[in-house]
Amino acid sequence: MIMGHVGVAFAAKWRWQRIPLGALLLATFAPDILRELLAVFLLPLKETNLYSHALPWSALLALGVGALGWFLLREREAFVIVSGVALSHIALDVLSGSKPLWVAGPDGLDLWRNAPVELLIECALLFAGWSLLRRAPGRGWAKHWTVPLLLSLVLVVTLLGSISQRPYATRCLASPMTACTDGSWLTGRWDTTPFW
Repeated sequence: MIMGHVGVAFAAKWRWQRIPLGALLLATFAPDILRELLAVFLLPLKETNLYSHALPWSALLALGVGALGWFLLREREAFVIVSGVALSHIALDVLSGSKPLWVAGPDGLDLWRNAPVELLIECALLFAGWSLLRRAPGRGWAKHWTVPLLLSLVLVVTLLGSISQRPYATRCLASPMTACTDGSWLTGRWDTTPFW
């Protein structure tokens, strides 16, 4: 889930206009940013996901990001909203990923394996958030009609790239409409390197 998080930040900006969009985008991607920072220290992926996306660490991260928002904006409302937007990342990742919600807890629904369904959900969240943001008074780059289209294009290119990578052996152009086999170009598993 990438663009769905952007849609949440757009919707939050529409509702709480005093909070800068940059702060909301930073909050919505805070768990991913922390995961990448932990990966710099060569922690295994399972541990980086645990400390960035699982409870109680994700809740502590949300509180920290919210405290930073309160410190910079000097508003209690900013603390609550920024913390909530950071936690929304975890809720959406439970839908799309397979990360456990806590240690030895239930895994996510793993929708990323059903790429067309995840693509529809992400685009729906992105366009819903963007359409709400467009209703807010004032001007801004995020209100331009090209923003959701370009972000959706990035999402589609990323999806096609992930189809072309191993070890995603279940990915093919026809998935999930039919099982991936080596019978035709539509259902054949892609065996090439990523094209970007």
